[in-house]
Amino acid sequence: MAGGGRGKVATGRGRRWPAAVVLLCAVCAGLAGAVGAVHAADAKIEVKGGTAELRENVVAYLGEVSEEELRRWRDTRVRVQESVRDAMAAMGYYDATAKIETTAGRLYIELQPGSPVRVRQLQLRFEGEAGNDIAFTALRESLPLKEGDVLHHGHYDSTKAAVQALALERGYFDGKWARAEVDVDRRQHVADVHLVYSSGPRHHFGPVTFVGPEGEPQTLLRPEVAASLVPFAEGEPFEAARMIRLNKSLLDTRYFSSVRVRQITEPEGDAAASDTVVPVQVIVSTAQANDVDLGIGYSTDVQTRISAAWRRPLINDRGHGVTANTELSQVRRSFDATYKIPWRHPLEDVLKYIYGVQREEVEDVVTYKTVVGIQREMQKEQDWKRTYSLRWNRESFERPDGVDGKSDLLLPGIGLDRVRSKGGVDPHWGDRQYYQVELASSQFLSDADFVSLRAGFRLLRTVYDRHQFILRTDGGAILTDNFDQVPLTMRFFAGGDQSVRGYDYKSLSPVDASGIAVGARNLATASAEYDYTFYPRWRVALFVDAGNAFDSVSEGIKTGAGTGIRWVSPVGPIRLDFAWSVSEPDPSLRVHFSMGASL
Repeated sequence: MAGGGRGKVATGRGRRWPAAVVLLCAVCAGLAGAVGAVHAADAKIEVKGGTAELRENVVAYLGEVSEEELRRWRDTRVRVQESVRDAMAAMGYYDATAKIETTAGRLYIELQPGSPVRVRQLQLRFEGEAGNDIAFTALRESLPLKEGDVLHHGHYDSTKAAVQALALERGYFDGKWARAEVDVDRRQHVADVHLVYSSGPRHHFGPVTFVGPEGEPQTLLRPEVAASLVPFAEGEPFEAARMIRLNKSLLDTRYFSSVRVRQITEPEGDAAASDTVVPVQVIVSTAQANDVDLGIGYSTDVQTRISAAWRRPLINDRGHGVTANTELSQVRRSFDATYKIPWRHPLEDVLKYIYGVQREEVEDVVTYKTVVGIQREMQKEQDWKRTYSLRWNRESFERPDGVDGKSDLLLPGIGLDRVRSKGGVDPHWGDRQYYQVELASSQFLSDADFVSLRAGFRLLRTVYDRHQFILRTDGGAILTDNFDQVPLTMRFFAGGDQSVRGYDYKSLSPVDASGIAVGARNLATASAEYDYTFYPRWRVALFVDAGNAFDSVSEGIKTGAGTGIRWVSPVGPIRLDFAWSVSEPDPSLRVHFSMGASL
C-alpha cells in the first residue's frame, strides 16, 4: 500500500484489521463534538479538523499520553504519528496528513483528512447451500457497507461478522471465507471489495431429549406433552431462533424451576448419526411448586381492595394446572378458579374449566352472580387469541326499594383478542383489539333471548421518548325484543377509571322512576390522552373522555376531561387523575386512582 498506486488491503482469506481498530471504530461511531478534548494522564489532547467522528477516533486511538512522554517527544512523536495515521485510515482516509505540535504539556493535532476512499464495487457471493437460502439474499439489504460508502474498516468487519452470525444462526457450522479482499486504488480514491463465503452444507435438527439435572430421563411430563412444546421436527433445517423459542415456551409454561436447551456438538454414543445432524438436549429442573401472591391496593372504582392468587402450574404429568383468585373490596367481593388442560399445546391450545362467584354493590343495588363454564383458547405467539366458550350464568339482584329478581342463562360465545406491546410492564408501543359475541335463548335453558356484541380498541405510541399518546374506544350492543329480561350484569354501564373519567363507576346509564341506574342496550366510549415524561419514571397527563351507555342516541354524550400524574412503579404505571364532568351544567371534580398498563 506504500506509494500512490494500487494496493491490496486484504488477500487470501483476508487481512484481519487490528482488534483495536475494530473496537475503536465501533466506539467512536456514536461519539460527536466540534473539538475532541480529553485528559489523558497529565497531558491534554486537542484535535481540530475533519469530522467529529474522525476527531474522536483519533483521540481514542491515541490513548493516554503523559507529560513524561511529551518531554521525550522525539520517541513519542513516531507513535503519535502512526496512531493518527492508522486512526484516519481505519475510517477510509488513506492519504490524510496531520500537523502535530506540543506546547506546555499539551498535544495539538490538526487533521487534514483529504478525500476518503469510497467503495466502487462490492462483490458478495455465497457458495454452497447458503446461495439458495433466502435469508442471505435478504441480508444484502441490511449490510452496513454498500457501494458508494466510505471504506470504513469497522463497517467492513461488521459486514463480515453479520454474514458469519447469520450462518451460525441458520446452521451453516462449517462455513468459512473463501475470499475476503479489498483492492484499494489510492490515486482514484476507490476500493473494490471481494467477499466470497463458502457455507458448506446446512445442518438439520436431530432428536430432542428431555433430561433432569443429572442427565437422568425427566419424569415431570409425559413424552407426548413435552414433545408438543418442541417447535421443530427432526430433520428440519437448523435455526437458532427455534432453539430460543423452545427455551421460552418451556419457561412460559411455568412447569419447571429452570430450563436449559443446548445443541449437542460432540457425538455421544449413537446420538450423532451424521456430521450434519444436530441433536438437542433439554435439561429441566423440578416443577414449580405452589405460587401465592397477596396484594392490597386502591382504585376509585372498587375502593380499597385486598386480593390473593394461588397457582399450581403443574399438578400431574399431563400438564394440567390450576389457579384461584379472590378479591375483597367495598364494592365487589369475588372468587374464581380455573382448571387448565393442554389440548394440542400447553400454551397455544388449552381447555379451561371455570367457576366463579361475585357480589357487587353499585348505587345500593346488590347483584350476585355465579358462573360455571368451559372454554377453549387458541393463540400462537403475537397472534390473535380465539376463545370458544360455553358458560352457565345465574344472577340475582336486590334493589333498595325492595324489588329483587333472578335469572339463569346458558351462554355460548366466541371471542377474538390480540395484544401487541413493546416495553414490558410499562409499554412504549402497543395496541389491542377485542371482539366478543354471546347469545342466549329461552329454548336452550335461558330465561332471556338476546345477542350481546362487544368490541374495543387501544393504541399506544411514544414519540421522541418523552411524548406518549393513548387512544381508547369501546362499544357494545344488545340485540333483543324484550330488554327487560336481560340481567343487569349483561347490560351496559359507563363511567369510572376505565371508562368516562369525571363520572362515578357505572353511573352512566338510563335510570328508572326511582333514579336507579338500570343499564343500557348500547355502549359507546372513547378517550384520548397525552402523557409527557418530565422526569425519569414520572409523567404528567392531559385527557378527554367521552361516551355513554344508552338506549337511544338522543340521550346524548357525556364528556369528562382533566389532568393527571403517572409514576412507573416496578409492577407497572400508577395513575392519579383529576377529572371534571364538563358536559354537566355544574361540572364536578372526581379523583381517579388506578394501576396497570394502558393496554
